Order: sequence, then structure tokens, then C-alpha cells
Amino acid sequence: MIRILLVDDEPDLLDLEMRILEQKYGFLTITAPSGEEALEIFKNQPVDAIISDYSMPEMDGITFLRKIREINNSIPFILFTIHEKEEIAIEAMKYGANSYVEKENLPQVVFAELAHAVTNSVELYRAEKNLKIQRDLALANANAKSLEETLLVCTRAILDVAGMNGVAIYLYTDGELILESASGNRQEYISDNIQEEIRSFITSIITQQSPAFRDENEIRKTTPSLLEQDSVFSDICIGMHHHGRIIGAAHVFSYQKHDTFDLSIQRFVTDISVQIAGYISDRQAEEALKKSENRMKAMIGNLPGMVYQGHIDENRTMEFVSDAVLTLTGYFPEEIIQNSVCSWGSLIHQQDRVHIPEVITRAIEKNVMFRLTYRITTKEKKFRWVLEQGTGIYDDEGSLIGIEGIIMDITRQKLLDDQVRMFHTRLKTLFMLMNAGCAIFRSEGTIQSTTLVDINNAAEEIERKKKEELIGKSFESIFSDADPTFHEALSGMLQDKQSRTLVKCKITYPYGIRFFDIFLNIAPIGSEKQSMEIFLIYNDVTSRVKTEQQIISSLHEKELLFKEIHHRVKNNLQIISGILKLQSLRITDPRAQEIIQECRNQVYSMASIHELLYNSKDIGRIRLEEYISKLVDHFKHEYEGISMRLQFIVETDPDIYLDIERCIPCGLILNELIMNAVKYAFDPDKLGEIRISFTQNERTYHMRVEDNGRGLPSDFDVRKSQSLGMELTSQLTHQLRGKLAISGEHGTSISVIFPKTGEGRIKV
Repeated sequence: MIRILLVDDEPDLLDLEMRILEQKYGFLTITAPSGEEALEIFKNQPVDAIISDYSMPEMDGITFLRKIREINNSIPFILFTIHEKEEIAIEAMKYGANSYVEKENLPQVVFAELAHAVTNSVELYRAEKNLKIQRDLALANANAKSLEETLLVCTRAILDVAGMNGVAIYLYTDGELILESASGNRQEYISDNIQEEIRSFITSIITQQSPAFRDENEIRKTTPSLLEQDSVFSDICIGMHHHGRIIGAAHVFSYQKHDTFDLSIQRFVTDISVQIAGYISDRQAEEALKKSENRMKAMIGNLPGMVYQGHIDENRTMEFVSDAVLTLTGYFPEEIIQNSVCSWGSLIHQQDRVHIPEVITRAIEKNVMFRLTYRITTKEKKFRWVLEQGTGIYDDEGSLIGIEGIIMDITRQKLLDDQVRMFHTRLKTLFMLMNAGCAIFRSEGTIQSTTLVDINNAAEEIERKKKEELIGKSFESIFSDADPTFHEALSGMLQDKQSRTLVKCKITYPYGIRFFDIFLNIAPIGSEKQSMEIFLIYNDVTSRVKTEQQIISSLHEKELLFKEIHHRVKNNLQIISGILKLQSLRITDPRAQEIIQECRNQVYSMASIHELLYNSKDIGRIRLEEYISKLVDHFKHEYEGISMRLQFIVETDPDIYLDIERCIPCGLILNELIMNAVKYAFDPDKLGEIRISFTQNERTYHMRVEDNGRGLPSDFDVRKSQSLGMELTSQLTHQLRGKLAISGEHGTSISVIFPKTGEGRIKV
């Protein structure tokens, strides 16, 4: 619909002109009674043409035209007047009037001429405007750097062409219409219910590939929320396609009423939509290509090596190399491409260059990927091992035009592989040359599924069979005559996955019985939890077992001999004791009888030691607690009535064991000290207490005999004592490398402290 600004200072004539132009010719008119009011309207409302009277007070038609041209130099302007002066027409054309229509003719002729002038001028104006919009759109789109900028310039262009209030562009993405850009719309337009209605309607327009130019009634029928909530009274929905592909749709709308859309507007909007579709499609393709390039660049950058395209010539000329070449060689890509500074072929080690073209050519002829391992020299003159994988590049006719692939640094892997091979060789050599037999079995978790996979030379000698005869046989068949504990150990290891060690396990072979120290270990194979390898190391210890048996037998004989010696010594000492007792019966001198009794006690103390050694399981040591108890019982027996008046208290650490070399001196000392206490510590027929203790700490033994008798004289000195017993005690203490301590304040206390190890002496 053409919007006309109609200016005339005569109200009746203005009203007549308005009714004729609207009712007969379908124009939409906006009236103004003066040039000043018309200028304000023109500044604030869009119009397609201006019809102005010439003769008007304050501002005539020519003056009004000049002011319009200051604002817009292309809007159609028709001068409508009764004057016939030719100079007026010339002046009007001079200042940019599009046409000049006189009022004097018949009304039907005048208004037909006026309508024709308006229509022609507006169509020309719109065509020129549309051409300029398209030209500006093309230029703006060329400068746009993103899809968002392209959408922005497209919305501006379509608004300029349609002359409406707002526009929204929807793009078809993954089978769904997405609102990507909107301009001139109110907030209500983007609400969910309106968008749901308009998307549904636009989808039908895209499917039918037919644009819709709707008035208020059509909008009410199909998208009522758009009218009721957003007050859109007229709109244009037009689908956008490009080369048969759906791009999306444009929705142009107005918050004012348009009863009809003339054909020029329809054509212009359709044309601009086609142009916009092409621009959006191209921008989408550019961004998709850019995204793909970025993805490809990121993928190439993340590859563990240098990607290349090149040729098979002697220099291995490269057309393209990725940035990873800098890390790999120390050269920048531009230094390698087209052999600018150095060629890739010159970096390859001289000894490796010869076979490379042959391997590549042979692979290409078979249409398979080639794989190469060789050395290169970097810019810093360092050697590196690389792995190259690639394939041929062919043109549309199938002719080879180059090769492409990836080259990766495998120097560290190569070194590790060399180390692994070296370790494998060492282990294999160790496995084959070790003295102990070694067998490797594979098992599926049961002893029945355990079969031999490898053995070493020593195992072949033990089994007296070749490896080829044994591999593949089951564990049960190879060790069928082994001790049952061997089979039990393997079965238990299969259950708990814990290693086992067997000592002197017996295995019966056709050539005799052998004994082995066996170590069993288990390890899973790969990720298979059921499959395991079992390592068996068995060392023949038959000769050692026989030697041990001989030693044990010899030790047993020696132990019996020692027991016999102790038994005979004890018997001889008892005979001596008996002889001394018989002699004492023939002697009447009390002093002589006392001396013989003391000798008998000393002999008994030594005989008891030999008796205990004879009865002990350990013939080298005596449990001291047992010995002291036996000694005390002897005194009670020898001295009649002693148990009636004297009480013996024995406090002995039950964990003290002494060898014979220290037990005899200790026994003689105890004998002397107990005998002295019995004889001299107490008044006749007086009650008393004798306390005997033998304790130990980390480094020493502490032996003590004390009584609660009369005590020692104040001037007693062991060094001046004429007593044979004290002299014997002192000498035996010295033999033990110990310290003798005597106290006579409250009774008598005599203690002997001597070291456990016999190394060093207790300081006096």
C-alpha cells in the first residue's frame, strides 16, 4: 500500500482529494493543512510520496519542496496546483519535483493523472531504493566477519525494503527453526506461546514454498496470539532457500494496519529474501568450512607427529608440513616446504636413504599404506628415530600426484625397545644357564589345566629328558611321583595367588629319589584373569640332605657319648662320696668328720651337675632353678633336723640356663655359702631363714645367699680370712670374672655378680 502525504491549505479540497485517492485508487493518505505541519509529519512517519498544493500561505509549494529535498532528495514529490504558469513548472522541476499536475481539467481526468504520476514515481523510487539497499547489503555483507554480523545487516536491509516496524530471521538448524536475529520487535514477540504459533506457521510457509502477505483478518485466523498479545496487524512470512536447501525464513511485521501489499512491495521483499538467503547460506558455509579447518588444524596439532604432503623424489620435496616439524627437526615449516632451506631427504641418515623410495613405491603399487622406520639429523645435529606412515594421493583420473602421511618421533620408544630386547636376552640367557631347574607352566586356574610351556637346561638335566619331550605335558604327569605337599602347594597357590616355598621336597624318578628346594610363583597373563603363568624353580639338594642326615646321625652318636660320659662321671663322683662317707664313720675326730662332710658336699654339687646334664635334652646347658632346688634338698637331707629350725627360700629366674663351665663354679660357691650359713649363722636350736636368689639383667647374673642370723664381726675382711670356704669362694668368683660383695649388718648377705658373656670383668 502506497502511503501519501497530502498537503493543501483548503480543508474542503483536502478532504475531497483524500477521499478520492483512498476510495478510488487505494492509497493510504496522511493529510496536512500547511507546509510546516507536513514537515513535522514527514520527519516522524514513513511515507512513499508527497502531493502538495502550490499556493499556500506562509510556505508555498516550491519552498516546501526545497525543504523536503534538504531532508530527502529522492522521495517522490508531485506538485498539484491550478496555476498554469510555465515558469512554476520549470522551477518545480528545478528543485526536484517528480511531476506537475494541474487542477483545471475534469476531476476524473485530473485524479487519474495524479494517481498515475504517484504510482509511477513511487515504483521508480522504490526500485531505486531497493537497488541501493541491495547494493549496500552486498557491500556490508562482504565486510561482515561473522554470521551474526551478516544477520544484522540483513535485518536492516529487509526493514528498509518492506518499510515495516520489525523483522525476525529464523534459521533451519538440525530440522528445527531457531530464532537467530530480531529487530524492531516488542518483548511480547519472543514469548513462548507466540513463538510456538509463528514457528508452526512459518514451517508451513517453508513447506509450501509460497510467501504469505497477511492482513489483520489473516493473522487472527492463523496466529491469534501474535495479534492479541503483540498487536501485529500485518506481516510478511517468506521462506528462504538456496540451491534447493532450506535456509530458514524471514518474518516482517508491522504494528500498523496494511489492508493490502502492492505487487512492487511483494516483489522487492521476495527479491531481498532471495539475496539474504544466499548471503546467509554462503556465511554458514564459510563458518562451517572455517570450523572444519579449525577442527582439522586442532586435530593435526594434537597428532603425535608431523603431518605432511609431498613427493617421492630424491629430496622428498614437501608441499605441506604441520607445525610439529619444528619440534621434530628444529626447522620451521616454511624452511622445509619446497626445500626452501633444506629438504626432508637431506635430513634422512645416509644409510637409511637407499631403501626408502623402494619401500614407498612398492606399497603404492599394491595400494596399501607404507610404514618406515629410519633416522634423521635435526638442526642441532642430533640423531632421532622416526616412524613414517603414509599413502598415495591420486587425481580424478587415478594418477599418482604425491604422497601424504605422518612422521612421529620414536627415539624414546626405540631406546626402550632396545633395552627391552637387551633385558629379554639377558633374562633368556640367565634362564637357560642358571644352575637351578626352572620350568614355566600355563594354567587356566586348576591344577588339571596346568601345562608346561618352557624349561631351561638345568631342568632338562634333572628330568633327564629334552625340552621337546616335555613341553605341552601337564604338571600332574611330569611330577606324578612327587611328595603330595608339592601338589597341595600348587593347588593352594592357584586359589590365593600367593607364592609358595617348599624345603627338601621329595620326588621319585626312575633313576632314584631326589630332594629339592622348590619356589613357586604365579603371575596373570594380560587382562585375562583366568590365564596365569606359573614359575617353578627347583634346586636339587639331594647331596645336602644326605650330608645333613649323616651329620644328624653323627651328632646323635656324639650326644649319646656325652651322656654316657656324664653318667660315668656322676657315678664316679657318687662312689667318691660314698667312700668319703665310709671314712667318716671310722674317724672319731669331729673336725676331721666335718672336713670330710664338706668334701662330700662339694663332690655332690659337682655330681648333681653331671646328673642333670645326663638327663637333660640339651647336654650343653643346665636349668639353674632345678639345680639349686636339688642342692637345697641335699642339705636338708645331710644335716638332720635342719628343716625343723631353718627355712630355705629360693628365688630363681626360671629362664636362666648355664653351661657346665660356669655351672660348676656357681654350684661350688653356692655349696660353700649355704653350708657356712647352716653351720655358723645361727645359734644352736635357734630358728632361722636362709634366702637363695639367682637373677639376671641384660648383661649380668646376680647370685646371692643371705641369712637373718648373728651376722659377721665388724672387723671381718674377706682378704684376711683364714677360712678355706671363703678362699674357695673368692677364687671361684675370680674364675667367673665376677665381683664378690659381703654385708654383715643385719645377718649376712654374700652376693656374686658376673657377666653373661664371659667377656670382660665386673669391676670391684
